[in-house]
Amino acid sequence: MTDASAARPTLRDQQRDQTRQRLLDAAVTSLIERGVARTTTLEVQRRAGASRGALLHHFPSHAALLSATIGELVRRNDAAVARALERHEPGTSPVARAIRSLVEMSSQPAFMAELELWAAARTDPDLQAAIRAAERDARSDRERVVSALFAPVADRPNYAAVVEMTIQFLRGLAVSRQISRRPEAERDLIARWIWAAETLLSAPPPEG
Repeated sequence: MTDASAARPTLRDQQRDQTRQRLLDAAVTSLIERGVARTTTLEVQRRAGASRGALLHHFPSHAALLSATIGELVRRNDAAVARALERHEPGTSPVARAIRSLVEMSSQPAFMAELELWAAARTDPDLQAAIRAAERDARSDRERVVSALFAPVADRPNYAAVVEMTIQFLRGLAVSRQISRRPEAERDLIARWIWAAETLLSAPPPEG
């Protein structure tokens, strides 16, 4: 057997990968449509049209199944940022363009599904541990997207603080949006944060 034939996936390998992807897609769709509480292993199995044995082979626990969705949710969020970025004029302030693109992403179902997973993990140690590991694996993709957005101001003072606070701002905004939908107040808040971020980027770093 040659090295090339040994490395070539077999039909069984391909079928196994396809089954895993089908289960993962079903889990992500269920999370977005039904939420964490109703995304059970039985629901995912039903949506994917897979056997119980196949599901347990790929995802031996509910926590393993849910944490596996993080990578796909992050990919969907990255795609939402790219779409939002295309809608903003290149002549716009780079900070405003970055923040508004991220705000649009934070209103998408995939972003809320990821936040909901974290909330569910608060009282579930197994899920929390699994999600922490999945988030570590996905961190490089997320950081790559955010770094690209803020690249024009990467050499400015307080850059790292502005980026981190923007991420925290987005999470708070997404949660608040579920409680009270006030579009005008939200637009005003976003404009104020853009002003604050640009001010911080022009200010000297704090001493000590």
